[in-house]
Amino acid sequence: MSTVPNIVPMHPEATADPRAVRWVIPAGTLPVLGEIAEAPDELGRMLHSDDVTSIESIEVEAQAVVVRLADGRSWSGAGARVRDALGAALQHPQRWRPADVVTEDDRLRAALQDVLDGPAGDYIRSHGGEVTIVSAHDRRAEVRMAGTCTHCPAAGFTLHSRLESELRARFPELVELRATQEPGRAARRTWLTLRRRSA
Repeated sequence: MSTVPNIVPMHPEATADPRAVRWVIPAGTLPVLGEIAEAPDELGRMLHSDDVTSIESIEVEAQAVVVRLADGRSWSGAGARVRDALGAALQHPQRWRPADVVTEDDRLRAALQDVLDGPAGDYIRSHGGEVTIVSAHDRRAEVRMAGTCTHCPAAGFTLHSRLESELRARFPELVELRATQEPGRAARRTWLTLRRRSA
């Protein structure tokens, strides 16, 4: 009986660099982050070759693999081969080797930054809020909420329903996410005066 390999879903996104494509993958697919020194099979050979499909660099993010082609190479010529090689390489996550040692704390910080740079952070910024990372270690993260998040009655809801749920999707080992508020003045009440309409 033959077995069909478990295909990892992925799709390409353009970047500002025409030689680089961001291949979006599910969070947690790869146990590594940052620049890649070794990749499995054909993808690894492309990283270390000088042929028409050679790759200059591969960088793993929390939910993507960014592949940058070497000078003089084009996605129209190499795209299908890179896609197929990446799909096959994702079947062997244990064989990816980062250029630098990445700790669990590094993975947590990267996952949290990815959340803050994405839709959850956009939502907070659209309401005049600001969230920054204070710390990320021992599977615990702390953020500082500022701007309109300071003293906002919905800040706790935003922290848990938006930030924490997205962070857990990227870093399932999370033990705790907590927030501190930027010290500042308490919100002042503003009274509006209503004028009487003249008859």
